[in-house]
Amino acid sequence: MRIQKKHTTRTPLLRRAATAAALALAATALGLGSASPASASSGPERCYPDELNYRWYCAYVTGINPGSYLDIHKEPNYTGGIWGPRYLQGDRVVLYCWTEGAGDADGHGDHYWFYVHPDAAGDTTDGYVNDWYLTTGSVSQWSGLVNHC
Repeated sequence: MRIQKKHTTRTPLLRRAATAAALALAATALGLGSASPASASSGPERCYPDELNYRWYCAYVTGINPGSYLDIHKEPNYTGGIWGPRYLQGDRVVLYCWTEGAGDADGHGDHYWFYVHPDAAGDTTDGYVNDWYLTTGSVSQWSGLVNHC
């Protein structure tokens, strides 16, 4: 005597749900999920969204190796001197304006510099930081938001 299995419509639904869960788990394991602010390049974000008349945008320092730092420059180049303190990976800065200057130190050809202010209480050091080391995204993402110096 041969026993036949009953097919139900639930089996394909369960298979799809299991497949979706497995794919989500694999994406998370591979780091394809959401990125932290310091590694994202989705463009500048509003610094103080609770204020009615704010116009400042912020970005995060990125691309800095552990144990290294990003200097604040007096001019949009590497020869005009530096200020202290230095930025670390993930530090948030206020973008006052942008200009053009020397290419980034790692040779990627990014000639845009932002005049920035640290987004930390008590820190009053303003200066220039090359765009390559910030999560500002592409020129089209920030040029309409941040003024030219």
